[in-house]
Amino acid sequence: MESDPNALRDPYKPDMGDSELPDLECAICFCQFNNVFNTPKVLQCKHTFCLECLARMNIKSNQPDTIQCPLCRSYTPLPDLGLPKLANNSTVLSYLPSAMQHVYSIRFNRNKGKLQVKRVPSSVPIHTHTVSQSLDVGMPAGMQGSSGEGRERSLLMTILRTPLCKAFLMSTVAIIAVVLTITIIILQQKR
Repeated sequence: MESDPNALRDPYKPDMGDSELPDLECAICFCQFNNVFNTPKVLQCKHTFCLECLARMNIKSNQPDTIQCPLCRSYTPLPDLGLPKLANNSTVLSYLPSAMQHVYSIRFNRNKGKLQVKRVPSSVPIHTHTVSQSLDVGMPAGMQGSSGEGRERSLLMTILRTPLCKAFLMSTVAIIAVVLTITIIILQQKR
């Protein structure tokens, strides 16, 4: 029986035939897999997604020790050392350029909502200037207040992390402190 090259691929089918190439992009974010934050991770159901998307899903989940497949809804328990220790899809990695077949060591800090590169091995060609050392994936589901307080705090923290906003805020606080000091001096001189 000959396969039809024009037939649509079944996204729910985890197995691939001999002639079929694996998807080289994440089915969630459509970004190409790489060896850093978009490392192809395999769930128990054999579906593959990038580490970043799985981290974003885990952040929003009320079950931090498991990850639910967005395609088939089956659960995969996370390894003891966390999300980055899920198995890599070696087939997908083998189709990446040779420089990208070595996977970086990544740490996932769920409480801070960050993926971080732990270390760059000396055997890897130095292109660390193009590799971001950390990636924000959001705040955990349990840390958000029921009245929207978590979202407001998250927005404030995002603003405060921006260098220009931080400089503006610090300048404003300094100006207010100077104005208050001058006002107090003037009021004391009038007595």
